[in-house]
Amino acid sequence: MNRRSFIKSTLLCGLAVILAFNSAQAKRNDMEKTLREQLQTHSLVVVEDDKISCYDGKGISPLLRFIENGSTFENATIVGDKKIGRASALLLVYGKAKKVYTPVISKPAIEVFKAFKVKYSADEVVENIMNQTQTDLCPMEKKVQNVNSPEEAYKIFKN
Repeated sequence: MNRRSFIKSTLLCGLAVILAFNSAQAKRNDMEKTLREQLQTHSLVVVEDDKISCYDGKGISPLLRFIENGSTFENATIVGDKKIGRASALLLVYGKAKKVYTPVISKPAIEVFKAFKVKYSADEVVENIMNQTQTDLCPMEKKVQNVNSPEEAYKIFKN
């Protein structure tokens, strides 16, 4: 192969890589946009490849129902939850989530994700998830305030 052919071949290969990367990036951006849109009306959104599953309910109940049905987040590309505190974070880890997005995350939830090496992104970080009247910690957060084990957290909530 002469030098000109080699350079041409290398440039074409490089161009193909750039186009593939841009296509994958565009697909990721579309997926994230769809995830954000779904979280405006649903509590929990699970994305597996091109399949999006949505779940509704209050607090951690969608997470618990998902896990109690024998499902895991192991094959999920990303999991979206409306609001993630320590309780939700422990359940997401228990369910084997690898990547999570939320509009609102608490600092204790970030600690859980860092400890278990779960990738996360959020639009807003708050000190804690509060109860509905904003006068105290959320009752679910209180239950796992000193819990570090996802298995233990699941047992607490399962009962």
